[in-house]
Amino acid sequence: MKKEVLIIVFLLFAIFMLGACGQKRVVTAQTTEVIFATDSDIPSEISRTFIDRLEYLGVVLDRPNYYTWGTSVVQGDDGKFHMYACQWSTEFGFGAWNVESEVNYFVADNPEGPYSFIKTIVPSRPGGDEEGVWNRYTAHNPEVKRIDGKYVLTYISYPGIKTGAEGKIGLKVAEKPEGPWKDCGIIMQKSPVEGVPSYNSLRGTDNPSLVKYNDKYYLFFMYNPRICEINGKRKDNTSLGVAVAERLEGPYVEQTVPVFTPPPGKKVEDLCAFVAEDGNIVATMCDNFGMYAENGGIYCEMNLPHFEKNGEVKMTPTSVAWETRPVMFPEQDFSKGKAVYANNKFERPKVIKVDGVPAYLFLPSGFNAKGDPWTVLHGFRIRPVR
Repeated sequence: MKKEVLIIVFLLFAIFMLGACGQKRVVTAQTTEVIFATDSDIPSEISRTFIDRLEYLGVVLDRPNYYTWGTSVVQGDDGKFHMYACQWSTEFGFGAWNVESEVNYFVADNPEGPYSFIKTIVPSRPGGDEEGVWNRYTAHNPEVKRIDGKYVLTYISYPGIKTGAEGKIGLKVAEKPEGPWKDCGIIMQKSPVEGVPSYNSLRGTDNPSLVKYNDKYYLFFMYNPRICEINGKRKDNTSLGVAVAERLEGPYVEQTVPVFTPPPGKKVEDLCAFVAEDGNIVATMCDNFGMYAENGGIYCEMNLPHFEKNGEVKMTPTSVAWETRPVMFPEQDFSKGKAVYANNKFERPKVIKVDGVPAYLFLPSGFNAKGDPWTVLHGFRIRPVR
């Protein structure tokens, strides 16, 4: 009798588990312990194959009395190059990026410019100026891609002033580069549930970069779920995550493991993901505290065997992407000019494709060599892979 009861209990439990597996579940982590990258996750040395392909062009965009920061460019069906520049007036000061930034639209006949200002695409109050909207302040970190024949714009915004932990990613879509733009609303925000990388992120979700790959949509983003302490000092550990969707407009489901996590006290930022000539997902991002090049950049590639085996996106650094300006141009005299923001370095990388091939790297810098009180955009040509 006792044996028969045990068999019935086992069968009921099995039926329950089968039913549960058929439902949509939220996985909750059993621990909040911070797990950082191990030495085995990160190569001790990487190549210089990407940076060695760069040819400096000079300043690509210099708009007086406006700070120019993250700037995305796409090639249109008209053969022209359409730029979407993150800008805000110098009257507000550089620190007002999280309140006053807007997305401005420029056009050029060739990728190297000159670019002519056309209009503002997304204003600094994307959702209006009413309390309670998710995108009340700033339109920042824009990126525009050609996906499914459309112009697809992602950007970040905030519900209030000094709400950096509540940064969210929005999506807009247009049939033409000048618009009109269909507002698709929020497509990514930090998770309120444990068990995924963005849970309780201290900077919300940031630096969006959207890629279509194998008929799915991969939204890469930066997050910061913790601040660690090393020798009594608080260290930022911004990392890289991804969310995946079956449709362009979403819903986007966050991958339960990070795409890339730097060691304690390090920080990656300013992601630009794209599909390379070999068909693999690659990305450039800032190497702020110098895993390989302090205040420089990293070029990384998706671990394809891991993706094919587990269906997870994991990025591995393979090359230095850029370095600080004094290191890259030792012959130049940087004693003159004006440090508008931070060090004499490049940030916010964006790769520009020409006829489907990665051909240019655009990077803003906080140092203005002419001494003007605003930032400008610099350009590099990417030589073809031989």
